[in-house]
Amino acid sequence: MAILARILAVVASLLLAAHFLRRGQLPLAAGAALLPLLLLPRLRFALRALQLLLLAGALEWLLTLAALARLRAVHGLPVGRLAAILGGVALLTAAAALLLQARRVRERHAHGLESAGASVAAFLLTAALLAIVARVVPRPLLLLERFLPGSAPLAIVALALYAGLVVERLSDPARTARWRTRVWLLFSFVFFAQLALGLLLDERFLMRPGHLHFPIPALIAAGPVYRGGELFMVILFAATVLLVGPAWCSQICYLGAWDDRAARAKRKPFPLPRWRTRLRFGTLALVIGAALALRLTGAPPLVAGAAALAFGLGGVVVMLLVSRRRGAMVHCLSYCPIGALATTLGRLSPFRVRIRGAGPAGEAGCDRCMRCRLACRFDALGREDVARGRPDPTACTLCGDCLASCPGGFLEYRFPGLRAERARALFLVLTVSLHAASLGLARI
Repeated sequence: MAILARILAVVASLLLAAHFLRRGQLPLAAGAALLPLLLLPRLRFALRALQLLLLAGALEWLLTLAALARLRAVHGLPVGRLAAILGGVALLTAAAALLLQARRVRERHAHGLESAGASVAAFLLTAALLAIVARVVPRPLLLLERFLPGSAPLAIVALALYAGLVVERLSDPARTARWRTRVWLLFSFVFFAQLALGLLLDERFLMRPGHLHFPIPALIAAGPVYRGGELFMVILFAATVLLVGPAWCSQICYLGAWDDRAARAKRKPFPLPRWRTRLRFGTLALVIGAALALRLTGAPPLVAGAAALAFGLGGVVVMLLVSRRRGAMVHCLSYCPIGALATTLGRLSPFRVRIRGAGPAGEAGCDRCMRCRLACRFDALGREDVARGRPDPTACTLCGDCLASCPGGFLEYRFPGLRAERARALFLVLTVSLHAASLGLARI
């Protein structure tokens, strides 16, 4: 049965590839032909993704049957043989998906069984988000679609698979810090590579050709103040923060990954003064005030752009000279005004990280060994924070790096009505889906 299931999966994939090739959809044909590769890894998520895609293929055959049947009916032609052929192919494709439930197949794809549900959820959510973007936005925002018209479904499936794989890697707390920083750095690389390619090679890499915006997080707040409009980034940032709290600062911010790398140059982080929070809010007030002053004085875009660039370069200097020496993300914690907004507005999100047994009640649990502080590059777990049983809300970005550092496993995610494991799984699904969806869009 296992061999038959794999053979049917390959045959169904090749039939779909031939179908798309006949319609002239070369990207989709290539994608369908590559589907059997999902049988190679032993991940349960890969098996589930292949099943879902084959079921989507069966639906494609049925939609094709309906369209051709309507066309033949208009011309008074019989549809019986057409229905038998395409209906049979649809049944074969669906059967290929269902037969992959065979016990021997499932036993071979048993790796990552615990995280398979969350990975599939991230796969579906990412695909849904990108499908909405592809459907609603007139100008293609999916980067691949700009270069290969008709490739949106292929890009959506590829990014959805990426989201599922990232969730699988992050699900184990022992691997969270390593993989989170890797995918975050990848996001930053793609972001700035698009900027370079858009400036040097092809404007299609830019979100709005002819309109360049400096990739400086502070401009999310300062830009609309200076321009008096264009709230797209503000709305996107606010929606992200409402969904996953301050995780924008540890998953999606394109510049924060640099500060993270700088801080990790030192093995152990050193505590930062508590007035760092006031400094960050002061920077926020200064940035917005400067943007408003530039607008009221009629400063030309060249002057405003020079001021923004100077502020951004100042942040890079902070990373290189201070974050590297302190081992903590000083740029994000003291210099970046968007970090202040993220941690403040992020309190509206229901997600929290808590420490069992470390609060005033004194129940059995955390013994305050402070190993978690050494794992936190956001300086959110000082002695006072651990004593209160929660990270510093002005610094914690819910990154989860600290979870594996606790010998007793007392650090955990919280979400109303959910157990700690399910709360963390939901958090990963949301953050990774937003990360993966953003990865495939044209930006800057």
